[in-house]
Amino acid sequence: MKTKLIYTLMLCSALFMASACSNDYEDASTPHVYGPDENPPVKSDAASTVSGVYEMQAGSATPISLNIDLYEDVIQKKLGMTVDELLANIEKGTVVVCPINPSRNVWNKAKANIEGKKYGWYVNKSGNVCKADDKALYGALDFDPASRCFNFYADENAGGASSIEIGFAINGPNYNTGVRFVFAITIYDRSFVFKNVTIPAGDYKAYELDFNDVADNIDFTFGTSVANFTSGLSDGTLKLYMMNLETNAYVWDGESTANNGGYWCNNNNEICTWGASGFSYFIEPWIGDDSATFAIGRAPGIASGTVFLVKFGVASSDREKMLSFFITATFE
Repeated sequence: MKTKLIYTLMLCSALFMASACSNDYEDASTPHVYGPDENPPVKSDAASTVSGVYEMQAGSATPISLNIDLYEDVIQKKLGMTVDELLANIEKGTVVVCPINPSRNVWNKAKANIEGKKYGWYVNKSGNVCKADDKALYGALDFDPASRCFNFYADENAGGASSIEIGFAINGPNYNTGVRFVFAITIYDRSFVFKNVTIPAGDYKAYELDFNDVADNIDFTFGTSVANFTSGLSDGTLKLYMMNLETNAYVWDGESTANNGGYWCNNNNEICTWGASGFSYFIEPWIGDDSATFAIGRAPGIASGTVFLVKFGVASSDREKMLSFFITATFE
């Protein structure tokens, strides 16, 4: 009797499992239809993705702009329409302009939230749509049909690297057919100083970058005054470093080869000694009773009209705070 009961229970369990498996199989074979408040996954490949690398300064009035006419071949191949037809379909609603959440790889159906922009969204550093007062606000992204351009404006307090993504998709529950645009952006905040300078004619003549001219950058980076910044360079709590011209990495182990903790460099911004092959310019803190500057001076024999990109920085002793200078120097 006990044996028969066990067999009966096993048979019922087997039938239940078979039924459950059958239902699961049917569910899995039926595509999920996404509702109006659900964000479907982005189904894109390399052929339907347009990507670019961009750099800009925080708060710049000039946006990153991408004209979609440049990618009409991608749009035509993936969406089956010209740019003119695309714009007409956007107006009709048969094609949507939609931001993408890059961390989850889904279309973000959030409504446009920039006043006066039909297709405009605030985005945070994670690349997701956010409010204008978000603490992590990175910038504003919009599509302007009139100019046929995507535009990205960096927030004045933004900094660092982010992936900002947006695209066009055929309007339907799952947005299965689309073209993706990826903006790999680095925003240089006020811890970066960009300047175009002229080095006066004459051996060892120098352009002097006054600390007072970058007082806002000093305060933003180190939270201190020009006077304290100057004292820090004098007492060694702050130190001058050269940077790798390609990677922007600080050369932490570089040894001073000029005065006041400064450096002689060759035309590749590499530290060298005075008189070495290719030595081209020096960078030194010039700190006096009435002024404090970074002097960028020329080696003997540098031809008039020569242009060098000079990169250097100042870092705190713990190397957690860094003020970087990107100087385009033209030699008279």
